[in-house]
Amino acid sequence: MRSLSAAELIRAWERGWSRAPVDRALTLLAAVSTESREELARMSVGRRDARLLETYEQHFGRTLSAFAECPECGERLEYSIATSDLVRDGGEHQQETDLALVVGEMSLQLRPPNSLDLSAVMGCADLAAARRMLAERCVVEAHSGENPIAADALPEAALEQVAACVAKADPQAEVLIDLTCPSCGHGWQVIFDIESFLWAKVSALAKRLLREVHLLAGAYGWAESDILAMSAVRRQFYLEMVA
Repeated sequence: MRSLSAAELIRAWERGWSRAPVDRALTLLAAVSTESREELARMSVGRRDARLLETYEQHFGRTLSAFAECPECGERLEYSIATSDLVRDGGEHQQETDLALVVGEMSLQLRPPNSLDLSAVMGCADLAAARRMLAERCVVEAHSGENPIAADALPEAALEQVAACVAKADPQAEVLIDLTCPSCGHGWQVIFDIESFLWAKVSALAKRLLREVHLLAGAYGWAESDILAMSAVRRQFYLEMVA
């Protein structure tokens, strides 16, 4: 993986601007990775998110700042967390296939969900339907004895075990942060979404860079490409003179 130049970051932001979160994540990863977009889309969600966390570290440092609202008293809580505290063992190195599960007389081969699966369930009518479809898509093969079983024919109890198995195998896919309200002492957990954190940072930086281009182009008549090719230090020096 590599760091993006100012111009490359703006191009990645522009390509991902109108896309759904799953597509935005792949757009950002495609900009910093050697793998094709298709290869990235087939990575498990945990491996993908580990890459996104690494991308965040490369461009914005090893600390994330966020806020949450206490569900008990409504107090606004601001907090910071180190990126190292968000890494879960197995997230980057999880195998994409060959997860075995036995449910009664049925034997199943599974794989963790990937970005293609997340895109597929976006059109589901409700959360229950999305969870079922996601579990079904993670079933590579299912047999009862010598007889194959279609994934959509599996009972609900079996699909619940499928979901639990793939979640355990790919822990980076769902990272929970423990929070405690300083006002009322209530404790709760929030799901950490690296895509939204990274996209917010990329979006803010891209907009700031474009404002800098606007100011310097207006003051000096320079082309956008020339302004963005400058180091951040030199660009800031010119901005201070314009101000």
